[in-house]
Amino acid sequence: MFDWNDVRFFLALQRCGKLLGAARQLGTTHATVARHIAALEAELGQPLFVQQADGYMLTAAGRNLLPLAESLENTASQMLDHARRGHAEVSGLVRVGAPEGLGALFLAKHLPVLMARYPGLEIDLVAVPRFVSITSREVDIAIALERPQANLVVTRKLTDYCLGLYATPAYLAAHPPIVEREDLNGHAILAYVDDLLFSRELMFHHGLCRNPSMPLRSTSVVAQREAALADGGIVVLPYYMTFDDARLAQILPELRIVRSYWISARSNIRRTLRYRVVWDYVVELCQNNQWLLLQQPSPQNESITLR
Repeated sequence: MFDWNDVRFFLALQRCGKLLGAARQLGTTHATVARHIAALEAELGQPLFVQQADGYMLTAAGRNLLPLAESLENTASQMLDHARRGHAEVSGLVRVGAPEGLGALFLAKHLPVLMARYPGLEIDLVAVPRFVSITSREVDIAIALERPQANLVVTRKLTDYCLGLYATPAYLAAHPPIVEREDLNGHAILAYVDDLLFSRELMFHHGLCRNPSMPLRSTSVVAQREAALADGGIVVLPYYMTFDDARLAQILPELRIVRSYWISARSNIRRTLRYRVVWDYVVELCQNNQWLLLQQPSPQNESITLR
């Protein structure tokens, strides 16, 4: 007989990729997870996972089952939300994907407030220098630098944000002064690796001056910042990563690079309480921190905005 409980274990293993990770998520043992997966596979008459060196991967049958299992999960959550209306409990796991800088150095500082508000809520924060996919179910809610084009996805602009040029006082003292953009020629600019960029919105280094020198490149904005802190050169960083760091001095403060973040989720996911709560919190968080995300130029200087 089909058991909904087996589906919970199927979803946990798909999301974690490992028996121990799924067991920790569900508060049980890896043997129990394996037993429920085996029971579901026996009921369906086909294997749902194949074990590889880096964890459990879905078979074709598992991939076909996944959207149905998630639909069952959403339906169960909606039933509980409806039954508890007026004293609804926000609980369960939400996986949020975000660009590395925003995730590690902005969202991570604020998510504990939400967790304290809803002790039953769990969040996986996937903060990586690459695109994370909603449609392939890597995450439940995704924040990206470009507007997603996928169907069956609900999307809105989350916020604009500003970036500027920074270096350590020691680096600036040891190199020719920078008064205008062309003075950047000959300076070491810490940049992204062009052929490994996950978004064209990060291709701003080449437009800073006519002949930019980029001797050290990294796929990670955090790595670029660390190289700058080691007096390695000039780095382009969001203001929210630098505003309280006295180790970095802003260069050409009138030069503002503006980019945008977009938030999205599958269209049916917003009907589930825990997803709505996390979505609304992130949106409100960005609205309340516009001063931090959108650094205002000095009133004495005419700003130059690059998009």
